[in-house]
Amino acid sequence: MRNKEIYMQRLLVGAIEANQVEVIREELKKIIAAFQDQPRFLEILKSPAMTSQKRKEWLEEAFSGEVSQTLVEFLVFLVHEEAFDHLGKIEQLYDGAIRRCLEEHFNLMEGVVYSALPLEGSQLKQLEGAFAKKFDKQVKLDQIVDSSLIGGYRVEVGGHVYDDTIDVQLQQLKESLNDVDLY
Repeated sequence: MRNKEIYMQRLLVGAIEANQVEVIREELKKIIAAFQDQPRFLEILKSPAMTSQKRKEWLEEAFSGEVSQTLVEFLVFLVHEEAFDHLGKIEQLYDGAIRRCLEEHFNLMEGVVYSALPLEGSQLKQLEGAFAKKFDKQVKLDQIVDSSLIGGYRVEVGGHVYDDTIDVQLQQLKESLNDVDLY
């Protein structure tokens, strides 16, 4: 774990120096998603047939112009260190460090709201306001449409999950009906 933290700190320092902390945060998420969508890319990258130099060239070619130069250089560094497998954990550590910094220094909490349909701007602002009051901090919610939900929403913020989906409401109704004594 220690090496992953050191790698994350190296990336964070580079991001701060380049004034690209949030840009790199978003780029990391996109790269992780791309690797999950295209697992063959990682297989090729890990292939023992590829030299370290070839891996570096391949990464630079694949990502130059797509992500910041700071991140390209970091990816090449991970290949050189034979630590590319740790990229997912490094991204989690980086994201967590940014979240802690925002909360501690800017009184801002980030979270995610899942809903069956896209929320209107006023609905999202209302939810953010409600959670801002609850936590006595500014709250910024990213929105994810989850077609598996029937309706309602689920919010993950501050390490907590607040579930007001139809599924949960139906489950609570079922439980309350089971508790009713009909005799």
